[in-house]
Amino acid sequence: MGPPVSFAPSASLPPPPSHPPTLYSLDHTNTPQTWTPILTSCFPYKPSSFLASLQQMFEHPEHNTSWILRSDTLTPAESLQPRSIAVPTFTTTRTLLRRFVPRNPSRDAPALQSCHFLTHTSLSGEIREFVVGLNHCDTAEDTPYYLPKVRGVAWLLFPEEGERGYRVSLLYSHFPIAIGSVVNSTRLERTAYHLLSRAIKLAGGIESGYEKRVHHDLVIPREEFQDRYLTLRAKHATRLVEGWREKTDPKKHVFEDILIATFLICLWERTYLGEGKAKWTGFVDIGCGNGVLVDVLVREGWSGSGFDARARKSWAGFEPRTRERLQEMVLVPYLLDDGVEIREGEHDGRFDEGTFIISNHADELTAWTPILAAASNCSFIVIPCCSHDLSGAMKRFPPPKDLQSEQNGNLRLNMNISKSTYASLCAYVERIAQDCGWVVEREVLRIPSTRNVAVIGRKRMDGVQVDVAAVVRREGGATGWRQRIEALRQKESIGH
Repeated sequence: MGPPVSFAPSASLPPPPSHPPTLYSLDHTNTPQTWTPILTSCFPYKPSSFLASLQQMFEHPEHNTSWILRSDTLTPAESLQPRSIAVPTFTTTRTLLRRFVPRNPSRDAPALQSCHFLTHTSLSGEIREFVVGLNHCDTAEDTPYYLPKVRGVAWLLFPEEGERGYRVSLLYSHFPIAIGSVVNSTRLERTAYHLLSRAIKLAGGIESGYEKRVHHDLVIPREEFQDRYLTLRAKHATRLVEGWREKTDPKKHVFEDILIATFLICLWERTYLGEGKAKWTGFVDIGCGNGVLVDVLVREGWSGSGFDARARKSWAGFEPRTRERLQEMVLVPYLLDDGVEIREGEHDGRFDEGTFIISNHADELTAWTPILAAASNCSFIVIPCCSHDLSGAMKRFPPPKDLQSEQNGNLRLNMNISKSTYASLCAYVERIAQDCGWVVEREVLRIPSTRNVAVIGRKRMDGVQVDVAAVVRREGGATGWRQRIEALRQKESIGH
């Protein structure tokens, strides 16, 4: 619900199906309610698909409008009950109470809605389904912007007259119109079109056997992540955007890094806080870039540091406790196959045991991360971006041939095995991590980027001993790493 897609009927289209008769009901105060059909369309699917599509729409209102973050299904309590509805000849089969969580709580207030599934079967066996969303707002003025300013929205499924098949209508129960008030009928009509067409589209996907390819929230529950993000965004976003010193778009980088920080904090609280859990040692962000991620994590009380091949202008704008944790430094792994002598301004890739390694779009360091983590016995997260091999050279990895289903113990990037360059890179990093003895977890992060897969290693495989140097050699070694890093450093210095 909320800001709908535009709708401009074409003159070349056939006339729409006729509306069903107006429906009448009694609300929770026994006050009569009128349900007026706004749009009607043919529905070439089964009633069960209609009900399943509405269930999806109720579970994920964020797919209907970007103004809503999610809805939470509530357990009725003495002080919080669904608003009832009684429709002649219809029987209520299911009721749920949900609270909308707006994407920007400082602008929009949460809102309650009662959702009812009602059904009617005639003596001849004809089925009618009536699905209703009753807003708990008593006036149009009290209704948040992200909801249509009506008392309720409903979808009615009913059989075609004299034919086999169904039609579906979108109905509104309007607020009483006060004298002199203005109703935005255009917006209500567009919202009606959006809600009706989405229900039909979802039903078609259900009948065609559509399966969602990308699954979020496998490691951290959605509600936990989103609630924490709203808190962190309110604390840090304005400060970071207003103090931005880079030439890049602050909104993209600031909000994306706050989202990543949110995920890490939720992950760390589950991993390190509490009796019997691992001890927190600190984090290191290798290839920390603008330093925003380090700044947010440090301000939230998580000790750690970050380094990058060159300092950023943004570093100088952070408070001292963040600035002192950021260093201009390149990583030259001590595991290089051609031997290595660490020079000033270089890090050899050895970390204190237990340090959590962050590799966020670290490019040349992406494939190295699970190897170095295994060598130092450190947990890690990798968010791959550009595709490089262990020598630092850009390389497009072939699609994996041996990734099996999760039931057989391995990971798949999606429900299918994608053949894209990015999916192949992620699969390569997962395989390197597994070869280094990691129990690999994967999360598709809720960030505004197509490079949004996180590969996570928190646990080692039981009884597995790994020679990480042998893994490096098997992958072709790292000859030429220092030369490429030096060239990159000089290029970035000139650009800076």
